[in-house]
Amino acid sequence: MKKLILLLVAMTLVLTACGSAKAKLSADEAKQIALDNAGLSNEDVTFIKAEKDRDDGKVVYEVEFYTKDKREFDYEIDGNTGDILSYDTDAENYKPTSAETSQQETAITEEKVKEIALSKVPGATAENIREFKKEFDDGREKYEGKIVYDKTEYEFEIDAKTGEILKWETESVFD
Repeated sequence: MKKLILLLVAMTLVLTACGSAKAKLSADEAKQIALDNAGLSNEDVTFIKAEKDRDDGKVVYEVEFYTKDKREFDYEIDGNTGDILSYDTDAENYKPTSAETSQQETAITEEKVKEIALSKVPGATAENIREFKKEFDDGREKYEGKIVYDKTEYEFEIDAKTGEILKWETESVFD
């Protein structure tokens, strides 16, 4: 009986330690980091979430908010260092500044990125692209997408400035 009680106590301690994610930052601090990066204030946004999570063994905060002009921001912030691990923004109803416009002119267009991806799947057309978005992750802007063609799913990431294929994965749609 003593062994059983000790085993239960040990298991409880292990499960508690695994389930509780310790972070140096609070959710409010993570929200402020995201706001500072976006150049916004608390009054400018409505928060959808600021949740603590684990990703690749790290404690992270997933912070999501939108502005009055309907722009949505998604951030993943390291819960211990405060580093922004990734972010993206939905650009609906957004007009870029002149600085952003000039940066976009040096970047590869969405159409070119789609051409690059489709060139790796003979016979596929733009209608076969099921997902496609631009985001900032791992320190760079990139396009992520999915092509479904001939019972195969192709997932890709392409650098938004160079057109370099960063990731290409293929699997059957039946997997």
